Amino acid sequence: MLRGAEIFLACLRNEGVELVFGYPGGAIMPLYDALEGSGIRHVLTRHEQGAVFAAEGHARATGQVGVAIATSGPGATNLVTGIADAKMDSVPLVCITGQVRSALIGTDAFQETDVFGLTLSLTKWSRLVRSMEEIPAVIAEGFYWAREGRPGPVVIDIPTDFLKSKMEFAGPVKFTPQRRPPETTSAGAFPDSVVSLLRTATRPVALVGAGAKLSGAIGELRQLLDSLNVPTFATVHGLGAVAPSSPYYLGMVGMHGTRAANMALHETDLLLVFGARLDDRVTGDPTRFAPNAKIVHFEIDPAQLDRVRCCELPVVGDLAETVPSFRQRISRVKLPDWTEWRALACGPDRAELDPRGLAQPTIRFLDELFGRLPDNSVILADVGQHQMWAAQRYRSASPRGFITSGGLGAMGFALPAAIGVQLSKPDATVLCVSGDGGFQMNIQELATVRRLNLPIKLVIVDNKYLGMVRQWQQLFYQRNYAETDLSDNPDFVEIARAYRINAVRISEDAVSEYPVTPETGDALERFLRSSQPELLVFDCAPEANVYPMVPAGAALSEMLFEEE
Repeated sequence: MLRGAEIFLACLRNEGVELVFGYPGGAIMPLYDALEGSGIRHVLTRHEQGAVFAAEGHARATGQVGVAIATSGPGATNLVTGIADAKMDSVPLVCITGQVRSALIGTDAFQETDVFGLTLSLTKWSRLVRSMEEIPAVIAEGFYWAREGRPGPVVIDIPTDFLKSKMEFAGPVKFTPQRRPPETTSAGAFPDSVVSLLRTATRPVALVGAGAKLSGAIGELRQLLDSLNVPTFATVHGLGAVAPSSPYYLGMVGMHGTRAANMALHETDLLLVFGARLDDRVTGDPTRFAPNAKIVHFEIDPAQLDRVRCCELPVVGDLAETVPSFRQRISRVKLPDWTEWRALACGPDRAELDPRGLAQPTIRFLDELFGRLPDNSVILADVGQHQMWAAQRYRSASPRGFITSGGLGAMGFALPAAIGVQLSKPDATVLCVSGDGGFQMNIQELATVRRLNLPIKLVIVDNKYLGMVRQWQQLFYQRNYAETDLSDNPDFVEIARAYRINAVRISEDAVSEYPVTPETGDALERFLRSSQPELLVFDCAPEANVYPMVPAGAALSEMLFEEE
């Protein structure tokens, strides 16, 4: 006879779970009581949102399912932002929440919350466990749906009495879904149609999104793109999928994308989309997105097709299957000569302007910092101006080397997510880039960093504003900086030291020369090479802006630049 909590943990181990993140409380306490000897390492964060973001960091860095645990009521509600983030960014995540005793459900008992109803629209699958006997089946099905197809979040809510009671346990079970009829536009049906479109195209381009990483198809996709040799760009989640050294690669596309990428996408007559959902930050005004193009959309989730702009040819399936099939098909045909189009799209006339204006020192600082990172580094960016500067300056060919909250844009994501990444990749250099606003949203996780002695490198770009909101207020609200002034920020260096973390501050003057002075270079080297957690505060000009920028409702070709 085993307690329900012991059965629950045995089923988690059967799913390959070795690391979980959480915060205990009354309803989930029996699960914590059974942790010792379970073979599962639990990491205590200082807030449930820290736990779910850390679980996301683990999942994003490894491709494995992240697991977060919380108690009922406020514990469960504190997970909601992370669940929504995982849904938007296709992160495999299982959240386990304790619930009040089964007999009390519906009575407004202490810390009772309808977690199932609360998260229904944010999950791929969720379940309130209704009996001890179904624990193994619920866990098996939950993990299946977290991984299957387009990955995403799952919530399993379990009453505390089921965790305490005992029953005979025959062992974990396996979930077998009902077979579905094959998609009519599956991998075997598309190649001839795509080849026909390629043969008639004069200005083809390729757009790479997160799906390329999630599918594990990076190697095949890179070979395909080398064969096509057409101008190629990436979403923020697609960064690293294409080697930046590739002569046809134009960088990030979208609201803060490169001049070359946005112009090529605006002028193309054939757009090949590989695993990107084409949200508004990528498309700009959808009625003027790639206005002259036919679109071939390679996508695993049919629900993502035609949501913003209709595509002429959907290719539904896992990129791990559709990309190799496509590559084999075009290897047997002669494609047009697109030399002139490549020369225009990738030529010097489309190159980025040298960084200038108030943002120049910050850009130079990030270039200096990123240029010193070893190949195994992972950069995590929080949300705001620093996020876009970091994405623009990212130059690594590591597919999982740049991690951020993209679809939801959740401030406070990066610090706890960096904890999950560092625990999953102990030999990697993990660099967390935050703004002064977002950093304070989960600043309590400095205690987790210190307690675990994680050698995370923490950077705060401190402009004493909610910078991205302030930028919009400057450009579109007549500089009415309503409630975005953070000039009363604390001294982050002293706060870090209170957590027993080494900290330094670097001013803009320290990077005013190029190359930087030996003293500044040595300081950056010491910061990155330390075996301890380190914090570096960089003073950024308060009114520095991120450019290029596509205003809301504008076409990608209508970018704003610093000189304007």
